[in-house]
Amino acid sequence: MGAFDALKKHVDLTNKGVDEDKVGALVAEALNLEKHPAPPMPPTEEASATKNPRQAESLTEHIERTTSEPSEPTTNFPDLAKELAAQTSVNRVKPSTTFCGIVGHSGRGKTGISMDSFMHNSGPTDMMWCIDFDGGALDCKHAHYPDSDDKIRIWNPWETQAHDRVAFNYPKTHQRTMNLCKFALEQARKQQAPDYEGPRLTTLLVTAVDQYDQVCINNMKIYDLEMDAKDAIEAAASKLNQDIGWNWNIRTTRFKQLTALCRQLNFAGVDVFWETHIKSDDKEYSHDGWKFVWEKNANNDLTQIIWCKDQKIRNEDGKETGETRYMADFVKCKTNPDLQGQERVFFVTKKGLPATWMGLAELRDKTL
Repeated sequence: MGAFDALKKHVDLTNKGVDEDKVGALVAEALNLEKHPAPPMPPTEEASATKNPRQAESLTEHIERTTSEPSEPTTNFPDLAKELAAQTSVNRVKPSTTFCGIVGHSGRGKTGISMDSFMHNSGPTDMMWCIDFDGGALDCKHAHYPDSDDKIRIWNPWETQAHDRVAFNYPKTHQRTMNLCKFALEQARKQQAPDYEGPRLTTLLVTAVDQYDQVCINNMKIYDLEMDAKDAIEAAASKLNQDIGWNWNIRTTRFKQLTALCRQLNFAGVDVFWETHIKSDDKEYSHDGWKFVWEKNANNDLTQIIWCKDQKIRNEDGKETGETRYMADFVKCKTNPDLQGQERVFFVTKKGLPATWMGLAELRDKTL
C-alpha cells in the first residue's frame, strides 16, 4: 500500500470513530516497513506447515483487525456504572423522600392522616401495607375504608405462644417484623420490571413503633444478654434490673434493622410512615416536656416528624364551647423548610354536630 492509500484508510477509520492516534501509529509502522523491509528468511518445511495466516495480511486487514479487537474495560466497577446510568433512565422508579414519623396520644388522628393521604393519591392497583402493632390500622380501615381490602392490607406482626405464662414470643415477633419488611422490599423491587402489571406497593405504615421498640428491649433482656430470665416478666424483676448492666447497643441494633429496611423501601419508591405515642419527659430528647416513644435515634433518622395534637376551644369567658380542633405540628421537615414549625388543622369535632374531616393537605398533595 502506498502513502496515499494508507492516509485514505486513516481518514476512513477515524471518521468511523476509531482512535486517531492508534490508527496513525499503525499506518506509520506499516509505511516504514514498506520502505525498509526486513530481509526474507528462507522457509523451512516445518515453518511452511505452521505458517501464521496473519503474516500475509495487508495493511488494511491489519488495521481493521487491531482496531476491532476488544479493548481493556473502561471501569473496574461495571455494576456500579450500570447503576449510575440507570439513575437517569426515563423508565427509572423515582425514590421516595417520605420517611415520616407521626406522634401523639391515642385517638389524635395519626393513622387517619396517613391512610387519608394514601387513599387520596392511590391509583386503582396501588396498595398500602400496614404492620399493625396496636390494632390502630385495622380499626381505622374498618371504620372509614371498609371496602378497601384490596388496597389497604393489614399485617399482624405478633407471634404468640401457647405453653407459657407470657402471651408473645419476642424473638419470633422481631423476626416476623423483619420478614414483613423484606417481603415489602421484594414486592417493591419486583414491581419495577417494565412488564409488571400486578398490584403496586406505594405506602408502608408501621403503627405503635413504641411497641416494636419494647419487643427489641425484651429480646435484649431475655435472650441477648444471656441473663437466664425465662420470660419478659422475670426479666423485668427489680433485682435483675439492679444486678445486670443493660447493653442498650443491642437494643439499638435490633431497632435499627427496621430503620434500614424502611430506607431501602424509600429507594424503591415507597412512602414510609411510622406512628408512635408520647409520654411526659423533661430529659434531653423531650419536646415541650413530652418524649416521642421510640429509640432515640429515630428523631435523627426520620426525614419528617408530625405531632398530632388536640385543642379545646373556649369562649371569651374561658368556658369550653364543645369544639375540639385536631392539629398537625410539623416538628421536623427536611424536605420542605417552609413547613418547619407550622401547624395545620385537619379535623374538627363539635358537640352535637357531625365531625368535619379535612385531612392534612401537605400529605394529600405531596408537598411534605
